Amino acid sequence: MSGSSKSTHALEYRSAARATEVAVFDFLSHDHVHLAFNEGYLRVLSAAYPHDRIWFCAGEGHVERLAPHVADLPNILLRPCRPFEASFGLSHHNPIAGRWAARQCLYVMAQKTATRRVRFAALLGINANLLAVVGRRWPSISSVRLHMILHGQLGEAMIWRSRNPLIRASDLISQLKRPLPKSVQIVALELGVKEAIAALSPAIAPSIVTLEHPILTAEWANSAPLPSAGKIKIGFAGHARRAKGFDLFAELASRCSRDDIEFHAIGLSSPETDDLNTGALARKPSRTPLPRKDYIKGLEEVDLVCLPLHSRAYDFTASGTVCDAVAALKPLIAFRTRTLDAISAHYGSIGWLVDNSASLFELIRTVDATEFARRRPHWIDNLKAIRKARSPQVLAKTYRTSIAEAKGPGTWQQLQKSVENSDQIKFDIAQSR
Repeated sequence: MSGSSKSTHALEYRSAARATEVAVFDFLSHDHVHLAFNEGYLRVLSAAYPHDRIWFCAGEGHVERLAPHVADLPNILLRPCRPFEASFGLSHHNPIAGRWAARQCLYVMAQKTATRRVRFAALLGINANLLAVVGRRWPSISSVRLHMILHGQLGEAMIWRSRNPLIRASDLISQLKRPLPKSVQIVALELGVKEAIAALSPAIAPSIVTLEHPILTAEWANSAPLPSAGKIKIGFAGHARRAKGFDLFAELASRCSRDDIEFHAIGLSSPETDDLNTGALARKPSRTPLPRKDYIKGLEEVDLVCLPLHSRAYDFTASGTVCDAVAALKPLIAFRTRTLDAISAHYGSIGWLVDNSASLFELIRTVDATEFARRRPHWIDNLKAIRKARSPQVLAKTYRTSIAEAKGPGTWQQLQKSVENSDQIKFDIAQSR
């Protein structure tokens, strides 16, 4: 190596030593998927570590769409990387193809963190393969804390599991029954999810922390508009899928028709519910993708948001629609779930919670405008408290302490070890091809 090359190499290492960084990866999101959460999460990190360089790696399409939303954050760097892709068109449920794809992701993480002074790393979104490979091999890459953000994957697994014993033995539910290394934690995005997972798998309970889903309030009104004159408008927000209860919402509108109540579907239609009778809806699902500004306007025009969610799934999932209802200061009519019970226990009531379909139909048939007007101010106050508590600036204070920087940024020896480990992972991947 020439003297010039040695000097450049040394300068890069000195630069890495001076700048403490936070490394964030998302191999599962594409285009607009999880765009609002990823913006909120980066804002939390930026507020928690204002003097750190925070870089985010994801698929090119997602990076392009995220960039305008975080352009005001001076310490955020966005970089495209290859997403999680199972080979030969195989499903990510296939344990062989899925593990190979996860090893590719692990190599990207190793390569991009090896020579940097990283204080903390995060993986936004996990499936069974990423948990098995990245979650359990991370200590061979780095000594710093790794947070693995849990979106809706576990909720989906609660609704459907493969009958194939090979796939079932390696799926997300099975993976969660094994403990994780001490430096790796799963991040639940809603109150109550940690307790639901702990009941499913006590072995992994110590590795779960909670970060309440960030709420971005810039696009919403600061105060809740007054109720509609003469009629109570009840809205269904989001994709009109059976898993979200749209079939039940359409049935509510049909069977509980009243002159003083309107039912509005605010969101995109779904092929799986196109056959439903939606004639009683004042607003029907959109046949074309609904622009965000139109979605917000539609949500602001209703008085209540109805969420007849599948309880088994949403005991383990943070609902983006609940976050939107909170941001819009709209009380809920919803099935009781572990997460909604936890929110109500912590912040106070935010609407009517019912136990079953019969209770839901009875509530809608008998709901009284005067009683709604009496309860509404209390619900709005509690929704405002949630919205404030879940702002990125407030979340940053508690999240930073939860990261538990026991080992701190890597030493020179650890940085060198990371380089060696990334080379070994590269060799392992080459051998597996």
